[in-house]
Amino acid sequence: MKLLMPSSFDNIKEFALKTDPSISKIEIKSFLESMHGLEVKKVRTLNMEGKKKKRGGHLIARPKYKKAYVTLKNPLSFPSSIIPSHAIETENNILSKQII
Repeated sequence: MKLLMPSSFDNIKEFALKTDPSISKIEIKSFLESMHGLEVKKVRTLNMEGKKKKRGGHLIARPKYKKAYVTLKNPLSFPSSIIPSHAIETENNILSKQII
């Protein structure tokens, strides 16, 4: 599983995970509750196709994956000492400049 970063780290109620396509909602919920001690309210999943590119007449595709949106019963927050806010602001500024 790979965590897709939330927009802010204060009172996180929902976050996204990138998982293997064969993992079910029940397995995701039980993994998060048993291994990480989170109280999961709901898990929604979305099957994603890998990007396809043509190279030299051949079609190359990245592997498929499943995106899971996890909703928590109790909001989760991290202290600012763990994740420096200036690093997040710098990254957001860089991303906004690339879009424009």
